[in-house]
Amino acid sequence: MLSKLFGDKKKREDSANGKLVRLPDGMRQSIVSSLGSKAIPSMPKASHQAFQLATNPNADARDYIEVLETDEGLAARVLKIANSVFYDRGGGSKTIEQAVAVIGISELKGLLNASALSGIFPLRHPLRAQFWAHNIATALTARQVARQCCPSQTDQAFLGGMMHDVGKLLLLQQHTDIYQRVFRHGIAEGLESVVAESEEYPFNHTHVGLAIGEQWNFSPELVTIIKNHHDMWRDIEPKSLVGIVKSSSIIANSLGLGAGKDAFLLKRTYEPMVSEAFEYLGMPKPQQAVLLREAELSFNSEFELYESWGAG
Repeated sequence: MLSKLFGDKKKREDSANGKLVRLPDGMRQSIVSSLGSKAIPSMPKASHQAFQLATNPNADARDYIEVLETDEGLAARVLKIANSVFYDRGGGSKTIEQAVAVIGISELKGLLNASALSGIFPLRHPLRAQFWAHNIATALTARQVARQCCPSQTDQAFLGGMMHDVGKLLLLQQHTDIYQRVFRHGIAEGLESVVAESEEYPFNHTHVGLAIGEQWNFSPELVTIIKNHHDMWRDIEPKSLVGIVKSSSIIANSLGLGAGKDAFLLKRTYEPMVSEAFEYLGMPKPQQAVLLREAELSFNSEFELYESWGAG
């Protein structure tokens, strides 16, 4: 079950090593000076409601049904999804109860999170679409990795994959031309994003993501993923959520999932990193091949569902 997304601001602890994950005041001021004091808005009401439902560890089917029945638009979308080729079993879903039963709670959580996250920093730009596709690819891959390595953390891994690069969305929203140049330079030179960003800013997207997480009061688990998913392997606790998401992001990039015309450049940069990711996960070679195949199949079969759900 997922931990609560919204945590105690005074207890934002790093679940990996017990240290407090907190943005230094100087870094926060640097981000504010660069992006603007109002760059991070209040979390949209619809997103807040979707997160609360999808990340409540005590929510059961009845809770989902009650919330969906009070939102006509969301209920209609759930019914549409339940009757789509992704889930329809031939009988058709005519009620919310039937739709929830067909989709399943775990999948419904992922869909609600996708719906909520797609509305955050909704810039209409090709890179925004590419970043969104990478988030979905990482989330789907993280779900596959967690199922093999840490089955009890499957839902948390999916959410972490969906949210890990939220800082990039804000950077692109606020500095569209500059950040596009940073991204293009990085992939052309084979640099990881945090390295390319450091050449332009006194911070990177993990710091921006941490600022967002603090303002929106994300849980310690989610904040840790956002802040630490570019840490060195030696600094990441074995089979932690941070490591699962870092591995999944590398795998997704190495396969070029959702990258479009940039797939070749991303593969060139990230393919050499895959062996370290699998070594971290302690995954034998036969299992590695299965995971790579399943990650690609999962993205190809499910991306359209999450893309369309998230698009509204």
